[in-house]
Amino acid sequence: MIATAWFLAALIVAAPLFALVDSPVIQGVVVVVAAVALAATARVDAGGQAEHPRKSARRVVWCLVIPAIWMMIQTAPMSLHILAHPIWASAELALGSSVTGGIGVDRGAALIALTRYLGLVAIVLAAMTVAADRQRAERMLLVLTGATTAMAILLLASPLTAGLQVFAMFAMEEGSSLGIRSGLIGGSSLGVIAGIAMAQRGLERYQGRRPNVSLSRARPALFVAAGLGAVAICWFALQAIATPAQCFVAACGLVMMVLVAIAKRLRLGSAASAAIAAVAIIVAVTLATSRPNADGDLTLRFADVATPQRAITERMLADAGWAGSGPGGLAALTPVYRAADELALVPVARTSAAEIAVDLGVPALWVIVIMALAATWFLLEGAMRRGRDSFYPSAGASTILVLTLQSFVDASLLGTVVPLLAAAILGIGMAQSVGRGAQGAMARSEIRRPALAAS
Repeated sequence: MIATAWFLAALIVAAPLFALVDSPVIQGVVVVVAAVALAATARVDAGGQAEHPRKSARRVVWCLVIPAIWMMIQTAPMSLHILAHPIWASAELALGSSVTGGIGVDRGAALIALTRYLGLVAIVLAAMTVAADRQRAERMLLVLTGATTAMAILLLASPLTAGLQVFAMFAMEEGSSLGIRSGLIGGSSLGVIAGIAMAQRGLERYQGRRPNVSLSRARPALFVAAGLGAVAICWFALQAIATPAQCFVAACGLVMMVLVAIAKRLRLGSAASAAIAAVAIIVAVTLATSRPNADGDLTLRFADVATPQRAITERMLADAGWAGSGPGGLAALTPVYRAADELALVPVARTSAAEIAVDLGVPALWVIVIMALAATWFLLEGAMRRGRDSFYPSAGASTILVLTLQSFVDASLLGTVVPLLAAAILGIGMAQSVGRGAQGAMARSEIRRPALAAS
């Protein structure tokens, strides 16, 4: 367990550096370390602290495995022209011979994307195992707050030092300067959530402190000050560099954290989670319809996208159909869809939603959105059930809301850092969504079932 915690902490601490030099090599390093961290959890005894996370992870894995299965289906060769991408039929005409195509147009990129996704799943499961212990969850929250605050400081320093252009030289992706900025903005948005959670942690410990002990008052106050300071730095960086839409997304996460805290303070019960989830849905619908006169696809409507790039993406969506073009399809097909006067366009998606819609298909995009809403409901229910430490599941719910909205604003989810940090926050939130008493009841029920079956 200690080894798993160290591996996760190393990934989180290195996140600011990964944001500056994001490349396929960095992505491979993250996947390897995540796999080793998950493998290290197997050393924990079956009766130890990993027992509850294993039971909770069963419900999580069934949801997380759906996108992986669909990506594997897209990668597999098939002769069904109904599902296959039209580019394979064009290849048959050009070559004059039969070609075994498939849904995906770039199987190599699809396998890389599948590996990266499974690495994120490994981070979620490893974080759930580590955060089952309250002290380790607090340390992970401290590391997350520090890493995201460092990203906000880098974002503030970028206009002064032209650091984005300097570090873009080390990145191996086209349009990397834009990707670096989106990654730092996404990390700063998550830093607002982590800072609020740390401040709430200090307040809870202050209220539950032992009387007549001077040291018990200083440490919670330090956590409150550090959390609020992190929120101030991250929010100032967003106001200085980010677009209004990106600031709005971060504000939505902040508002959800505050609403959950107010509901807990007023003891509104589990019904408050339904109200908060309804507010989140209303915000999403309002965001989607706030520009009634805007044209173009919804996945590109709220991003700063040039007209040629928007037209190319919309043509890809029309040709891909409901099955998509496979992971990596947008980058592989951009040279095909470019006109003679569009050769300068780089094959990089401007929003994560557009990339998902082109690669996995429009239905898959909305299935993922529905799954995100379901996960938000689960975490809000956990936050309302918890007597204390409710800020962990509420931070997870706020993270899902931010990621969902941000996917329609920029392409930060396509990088390495934002999914890494979000996976760690989600793992901690899911692990802490059930209290220690509920964990013990779950364990006792699992012990009684074999006994009843034997009798």
